[in-house]
Amino acid sequence: MSSRQSAASKELIEKLRKLVLEKYAEIQSVMEVGDVSVTTALVDDDIEKLVLIALKEAGQPLSWRDLKVIFSGVVGEDRLRRILVSLKAKNEVAELTHTRFALPEYVSINEINRVKNPGIINRILKKAKEAQ
Repeated sequence: MSSRQSAASKELIEKLRKLVLEKYAEIQSVMEVGDVSVTTALVDDDIEKLVLIALKEAGQPLSWRDLKVIFSGVVGEDRLRRILVSLKAKNEVAELTHTRFALPEYVSINEINRVKNPGIINRILKKAKEAQ
C-alpha cells in the first residue's frame, strides 16, 4: 500500500470514527438519579445500526482492524465481532476474504468468489443488476 493510499485510508477511518461517535452520542440516553448521571449501554440493535451506517458511509469493504479502530471506546471487540456475525447471518453484511466486511452494494462482481457467507450472493447480484 502506498503512503497516499495509507493517508486516504486513515482519513476515511477518522471520518467514520467521528460519525460513529456522533451517532453514538445521539443514541445514548443519560438518566439523572439524584446527583449521579447514569448513561445506559447500547443494545445490540443500536450497535447494528451504527455498523451499517459506518459500512454505508465507507462505500467500500472495511477490514476488521479498521472496524476495531472505528468502534474503539464504543463497543468491545467481542461484542463487535458478535454483531458482525449476526449481520452476516441476516445477510445484511458480506464478509470477504482477509476479514473485510461490506454492504452488498459495495461488493463488486469480481469479488463474489471472495464472499464467505454465500447467502448474501443473490443480494449482491441483485444490487449489481440494479446499478446497471
